[in-house]
Amino acid sequence: MSAASVPPGPAPRVSGLVLAAGGSSRMGTPKALLDAGGMTFVGRLVQTLASAGCDPVVVVAPANTGGVADEAARAGARLAVNPDGAGGQIGSLRAGLACLTEGADPPAAVVFTPVDNPAVAPATVEALIATWRTAHAAIVLPRCGSHRGHPVLADMRIAHEFHEAGLAEGARTVVRRDPGRVVEVEVEDPGAVDDIDTPGRYRRRFRREPLSGPTPPAPSSRPRPRTEPPRASA
Repeated sequence: MSAASVPPGPAPRVSGLVLAAGGSSRMGTPKALLDAGGMTFVGRLVQTLASAGCDPVVVVAPANTGGVADEAARAGARLAVNPDGAGGQIGSLRAGLACLTEGADPPAAVVFTPVDNPAVAPATVEALIATWRTAHAAIVLPRCGSHRGHPVLADMRIAHEFHEAGLAEGARTVVRRDPGRVVEVEVEDPGAVDDIDTPGRYRRRFRREPLSGPTPPAPSSRPRPRTEPPRASA
C-alpha cells in the first residue's frame, strides 16, 4: 500500500479543564454554582468544552465532596482536587494537568478556563482546536475586539512550564513568555472576554442577582453522565 493510500490516524486528542476551586471572595457566593441560563457555571462550561470535542473534561474543585464536586459528576466530568483552592488558579491548573497526565494516554493539548467565563461559545473552543491542529502552535487563545480572552489552549509539550516555580502572574507568565509561539484567533464572542467575578458583572450578563443555591438545571438540559465514575486527584 502506498503512503498516499494509508488512511490518516485519529486526530490528536484535546482535553478540557475547568478551574473551579477558588473561594469566590469577590462574588460573595460560589461562582461555580451560580445559574448561567438554566445550568450552573461549571455545568455549562463542561457542556461547552465537551460539545467542542474536548475529552475528557476535568473540573478542578476545592474538595472531593460538596457542591462543585456534585456538579462535576452531574455534568459527566472527571474530578481533580486542589484543596481549598491552594495556590490560586495556577495551583488549580497544576492539579488539573496532573489528573490528565497520570494515565497511560495523556492528551496532546488542553483547553483550560477559569469558571468565571461560563458564557463562552462552543464555536470559540472549536476554533481554538482547529487552529492548533493546523498551526501546531504551543499556545492558542481567543481575541474579541481588543481583548484576549478564555479559554486558552496549551500544547502538552509545554505543560511542564506551568509547574515551574516563580510564576509571578501564574499561567499568564507562561503565556506571555514568548509571543512568537502564541497564535490568536479572532472571534465574535463577548463571552470569551466576559469574566463574571463580581455581583455587578453577573447582573449585567444574566439580569438577576447572584444568589447562592441556584435552581438546578432540568434533567433534559444536562449532558449525559459518563459511564465511569469521576476520579479524584490530589
